[in-house]
Amino acid sequence: MDMVKFKDVQFEALGEFIRDLIKDPAKQAIFKSKDQEAMKDLLRGFMTPRDKTWEEITIQPYFDEDLIVNIAFPFTGDVEQTIATIAPADGPGEDYTFPDHYKTDPNAGPPDQIKQNRLSAYHKRLGDYVMSRCK
Repeated sequence: MDMVKFKDVQFEALGEFIRDLIKDPAKQAIFKSKDQEAMKDLLRGFMTPRDKTWEEITIQPYFDEDLIVNIAFPFTGDVEQTIATIAPADGPGEDYTFPDHYKTDPNAGPPDQIKQNRLSAYHKRLGDYVMSRCK
């Protein structure tokens, strides 16, 4: 069994969507109903499953609650595969990189753009946070 991973994730757009969703009971209802087709239709524009189809995967939403800690443990095979890729016993391994949005200073730029830069960086980080829990 492999954990579902995604490619072509639009972190900023996903972050904006998540921010909107957590304020909109109608959008939350789609995820709380666990209607697979409706959830997938909403998520398709933000990402593509890697090595799987949308039909093969199941979306399992959950919403954080006060005083509840949700710890998502990765599959052992995925962790070991990453270790073998970035730091193999033989050879140099592949580069371990961070998404581009972690390479940009959100507080830099002309004064009239700083608020927008911060908001853009936050939306990307929010999208990355959500995705980090499912890949």
